[in-house]
Amino acid sequence: MPGAYRVPGVSTTGPGTDVNEDVADEDLDARPSTGTVAGPGVLRRLTRHIGPSTTAVACYLAAMVLSWLVIDAVGLDPLTLRGAVTPVAVGAAVAVIAIALAVRFASDRLVGAIAGVYAGWIGMMLMNALNGTPFGHNELHNWDTLRMSALANRLTTTWGSTDAFLPGLPSEYPVLYPWLVARASELLDRPTWTLIGDMEVLFISASALVAFLLWRRLTSPPIALAMAAVAPIVFMHGHKSYEILTLAVFVPWALATFAGLPRKAGGLHWLPAGIVGGLFVCTYTGYLMFGVIGGLAIIVARLLRPDRRPYLLHLLGVLVTSVVVSSWYVVPLVWAYLTETRNVVADTYPNAVITEDPVPLPFLEATPIGLLALAGLFGVFWYRTREWWAQPTLLLVGGIYLYWAGYMLQLVADGHTGFLVKTPRMVTMVLVTAGVLTLARTAGALATRLRLTPPRSVGVAALAVLLVSSGLTAWDKWTPGNPKGFADIEPHVPHSAVEPNPALRAHMQPGPDGERTEFVPPGLVATPVPADRLAAEVETRLGADARPMSLSTDMRLYAYELWWGYLQRGHYSANSLMRYTERSAELTELAAIEDPQQFARASANTRFGGIDVFVLRKNEDGWLFDNRITFEPDSFRGGAFDIVDDLPADLVLAVRTP
Repeated sequence: MPGAYRVPGVSTTGPGTDVNEDVADEDLDARPSTGTVAGPGVLRRLTRHIGPSTTAVACYLAAMVLSWLVIDAVGLDPLTLRGAVTPVAVGAAVAVIAIALAVRFASDRLVGAIAGVYAGWIGMMLMNALNGTPFGHNELHNWDTLRMSALANRLTTTWGSTDAFLPGLPSEYPVLYPWLVARASELLDRPTWTLIGDMEVLFISASALVAFLLWRRLTSPPIALAMAAVAPIVFMHGHKSYEILTLAVFVPWALATFAGLPRKAGGLHWLPAGIVGGLFVCTYTGYLMFGVIGGLAIIVARLLRPDRRPYLLHLLGVLVTSVVVSSWYVVPLVWAYLTETRNVVADTYPNAVITEDPVPLPFLEATPIGLLALAGLFGVFWYRTREWWAQPTLLLVGGIYLYWAGYMLQLVADGHTGFLVKTPRMVTMVLVTAGVLTLARTAGALATRLRLTPPRSVGVAALAVLLVSSGLTAWDKWTPGNPKGFADIEPHVPHSAVEPNPALRAHMQPGPDGERTEFVPPGLVATPVPADRLAAEVETRLGADARPMSLSTDMRLYAYELWWGYLQRGHYSANSLMRYTERSAELTELAAIEDPQQFARASANTRFGGIDVFVLRKNEDGWLFDNRITFEPDSFRGGAFDIVDDLPADLVLAVRTP
């Protein structure tokens, strides 16, 4: 029957049934075929309203707390073999217990417990990987992570939306994630840069839990568990944890919100659907951009059916709620777009991924994810008229490809990409979820046609393989360095042979005082930025509360200090309201001035205001801001600036004298 799924050996309940999750769990547990033994009457009365979703949340919280306590107490070095494989050992022990219980008992609550423990294990693995460093994955290594850390630091000064570098501008990048980091910083009295890693642990592990909770509304717990298994591993850039979470949320939210399902079949009420949509806008808007064509197609397809008025009212409620929830971020940004000059440069990044994989075809990859995507591609066509999920999913995929095609043409026309480089991960997620649904539906249909009743262990084995393979993929990606445990075999593995993946870069990053993290070998420490020394020098000259307008060649400075930034080095992450091209041209003209008096006047009165602090890097050509702009050192020596040139990493500081 459409909307109902059956995995061999496992009773499942999907959309189109008349039972809610608690009643379904109670009935399921009461059936002799499930293997569940009825407990005492008091216990059953206490647990009758506890469903798999509640169990998943409880087990996730317990696993996260226990993991934090154990890792904090033991404190293993994740760069050694012993520390690196600890999550694998723990996961193996938990998997054996879970498989044994699943073979013996067929309970939706047990499935929920496994989902919660799996999400908690992801959290434990990430905590272990970042043990010994206050930084998150790649935190201060590339432009995106630098901007996010700087924005979190800036948001400690306000509860509203603001740009990381310039006063008077709203944030263009979705602001909820760094806003949460800023609020946690105030609550815990810790610098924001020490909390990015903790937030990554929370968001990535929660992606598995949230995927289970949302899919549980739409299908059976075993299938929802399969969705939880793949949710964190379709896109695995740890420093983009907020993207991992939103990617896990998008497909079930879109289906439950726009496919026209009744609430008893998993459809979302307009209020929670709108709240999720508003939070989506404030967290990461890219996937909404890529999915808007497909989403509109789903809406049109639903409007072609009868009984349109309730659906239109539902859409209106979702839209209004989303606008209200996201207004604190969207309204200032839209107003600035309407009243300020813009210079869009962020989507002109010539990402090599576009040429390496110009057409997003994940179903051609010989990987488990690729095979699931292939099954999903088959399923959305095969079941298009027979399963409620197939047509909406097909429309989503088609819409993403249309977006991709449009911006490929735009790239050829004017160099703007519309961030199409990120569309493959969304195509993959949509097809992978369709693949899980396809395999479950096909397995049930084959069992019925062949009149087979496979043992429960068949379904358990399939889920176990998916969970274990997904977990090992996550461990390999998010555990520091390749080879793993390289610190134990350091004499045989030179540092040049160690791959500095994003997790290892978290350990390689020295703090603002220049000290290296707890476990990283000295030969792998990244070049420091002496932020504490720079701050002390500026405070001596401008006062303790000074927030000068600065120009820094090392953007890491803004993750530590609340100085304003005249121009950020990476224009591919620049706020369009910054007018990057014009500011860069102004600096080019400024750098051409060699007379100290003229330079002092010009740098104090540029088109966009004065610059009071310069942090530049010395080289043979002069004092460098970036590869295009190099200042003449003598321009700063006319008495208008105090110069500090004994800093590490070849940095030089010039502070305008009051």
